[in-house]
Amino acid sequence: MDIKLKKYRYSAWLKTLAVIICVAGMLTAAYGLEKAPYFDTGIQSKDFKKSMYLQGILSETYTLVYDISIKYKNEENIKSGACLDKDVLNHRKNRLISDKQIEINRINDYYRSLLVNYTSEKQDFNDILDSQDEKKPEIQKLLDERKSEVDNLENEYKTKIYDLETGYIKEQLEDYRIKLDTLKATKGIYYAVRTNGVVTLTNNSNYIVADFFNSLPVSFQFKQAGTNKELDEFLYAGNIPSDTVIFLGLSQKRYDAELSVYNQHVREGLTGIKYLLIGILTFLFALSYIIYAAGRSRRKDGILLMPIDYIYLDVALAVLAGIVVICLATVFEYGRYIIYKNSSYYNVNILTVLLGTAISIGTLAGIVFVTMFVRRFKRHEVIKSTLIYKTFLWIKNNFFKKLFEKVLSVYDNSPAALRLILIFGVYAVATLVGVALLFTDSFGILLGLVLIVGINVVAVYFLLKTFKSLKVITEGARRIRSGDQSTNIPPQRITEFKELSETIDSIADGLKHAVSSQVKAERMKAELITNVSHDLKTPLTSIITYVDLLKSEGLSSENSQKYLDIIDKKSQRLKTLTEDLFEAAKASSGSITVNPEEINIVSLINQGLGELSDKIQASGLNFRTIFSSDKLFVIADGKLLWRVIENLISNVFKYAMPNSRVYIETADVNDNIVVSIKNISAYELNIPADELMERFKRGDFSRNSEGSGLGLSIARSLTEIQGGSFSINIDGDLFKATVVIPKAK
Repeated sequence: MDIKLKKYRYSAWLKTLAVIICVAGMLTAAYGLEKAPYFDTGIQSKDFKKSMYLQGILSETYTLVYDISIKYKNEENIKSGACLDKDVLNHRKNRLISDKQIEINRINDYYRSLLVNYTSEKQDFNDILDSQDEKKPEIQKLLDERKSEVDNLENEYKTKIYDLETGYIKEQLEDYRIKLDTLKATKGIYYAVRTNGVVTLTNNSNYIVADFFNSLPVSFQFKQAGTNKELDEFLYAGNIPSDTVIFLGLSQKRYDAELSVYNQHVREGLTGIKYLLIGILTFLFALSYIIYAAGRSRRKDGILLMPIDYIYLDVALAVLAGIVVICLATVFEYGRYIIYKNSSYYNVNILTVLLGTAISIGTLAGIVFVTMFVRRFKRHEVIKSTLIYKTFLWIKNNFFKKLFEKVLSVYDNSPAALRLILIFGVYAVATLVGVALLFTDSFGILLGLVLIVGINVVAVYFLLKTFKSLKVITEGARRIRSGDQSTNIPPQRITEFKELSETIDSIADGLKHAVSSQVKAERMKAELITNVSHDLKTPLTSIITYVDLLKSEGLSSENSQKYLDIIDKKSQRLKTLTEDLFEAAKASSGSITVNPEEINIVSLINQGLGELSDKIQASGLNFRTIFSSDKLFVIADGKLLWRVIENLISNVFKYAMPNSRVYIETADVNDNIVVSIKNISAYELNIPADELMERFKRGDFSRNSEGSGLGLSIARSLTEIQGGSFSINIDGDLFKATVVIPKAK
């Protein structure tokens, strides 16, 4: 079931469908946003008489009525100055005074620069102005010119300040007339102002005001604030006098038209919100699946990368973000012409296609980046797959690391005295700087305290770390002294301590190796004595036994010849064992004379195998020779080299599995000729290769075979005194002996 589900949930067509749904969701949301101007209307009260839409219609007319009838009243009232705002006048007057002072300062700066040529640097400009002493003609002329300009400026600004009220009254008259003309041009909205029962402003001829406005489909009566809280929330009426009422209402025709428009806006707003929510939810649902399925495949397990993922993430972000920004800029630039439908220059249909394309491209670019990011995130490779990280890594490895290593190398290789001087020099300089900062301002004092405390904390930490390293080394040396040769002192950072710990570790390793070698030597010595005793005692016991039998039965006995043959066989065995032991002693001591000459080792092997053909045939073993060439010349003693090969072949006769194959191979390797002999052992080889080459060591632990256990030891010694090397390898029951002899030049 899971395999079947995996087949579909990670399929390419389902991912493609999710991308298409994402784009469709964004286009649907964009269509909903086209209705954005009507969202407020759609979500507010459905009652037109309480709507913000109606408030917007009436607020401008109300403001005009309020300003004309209450703020200004009439032109005579304005001309009398009763409508002047003292705060506005004072503000304008203060601004003129400030402007005047700026101009005076500019004049003073100008003449100050001119007076520099006639006065000393110590004389202040204000002192020159206030001085009553007689001045030079040039200075006096400049001062007179300055005074004239300042006086003219003072008179100019006095006039401006004096004309402030007149100009302000003119502004109010102009504002009053514009608002009155605008109010008269208002269509479909009735208004009336009643003060102390007298109508002072209206645009209808019915003087029974209350009845007329009550007859309208929608009307309002605005009184002093606080008398009707519900109406105050609908439209703040301002500071209406207690004896005044403002009436506002819509004509039936205007009401019907505005109600129709309002209902249309409500429908448009609700439709836009619905499409916006559906689009966003659809987009998020499809995007969630894309994020879940990113990097997964129905054919392979794990998170897989696509070719585009080998672009650095930050580079992809820059490119794709640029595409998204261009698409968004296009939407914001031309979207308003579709939303507000206020362009006669652009074709709305063409703009719709253009914006739909921009939204689709922007969405696809965003999905591409999200999937790239998610695949890298799932593989925990977000940071590592950025160009910034790669650049930082390159700079770190190729610059900072080398610089740090170089500085560290110079420091580590410097004498201990020089490093101590450097450390205490840095400490002293930092302390002095910290103390110096204590005599500056408050920030400097704080910085100085931080520096002094910080450098001492670092110094204490360094000392504690040094003592800890010394303690670790001392403890390690104490354990080694007590006999724990497995102790290994951790590496130390300080050069001297590092050298000391490495020296102690090497001493421990030397002791461990010496003890191990001594134990092994003692074990080998005991085994050697045991094996020699056994191998000498076995034939000697047989000889004594059969001699006793001959003595008791006499030479005329019918078994005498049989006994003599056994005695002879065991005597020969004892003789061979003695000769092998003697030869092994001579070979290991190096007392054998070596006569090196150029020998064709292939011919030597073939000749030897020919001489041993009877034995080979009798053994039932199948010998196979693999020579890299017919002529392979070495520098060796022919007799000794044949003795080595003969020992190895004899070893094969004694220990090889019956009816198995034996391989003799040669190879030309660099400056050496390599001879290897491989066979399958008849005995289980549960012994290390190096121990098998020791004297009296056999693969036959029961020691029932004919071998002496000296053949491999003799072969190794004879090979080494000829300048070669000898080794054996054991792989299960496969036995391989390798002889390496220097090649003839």
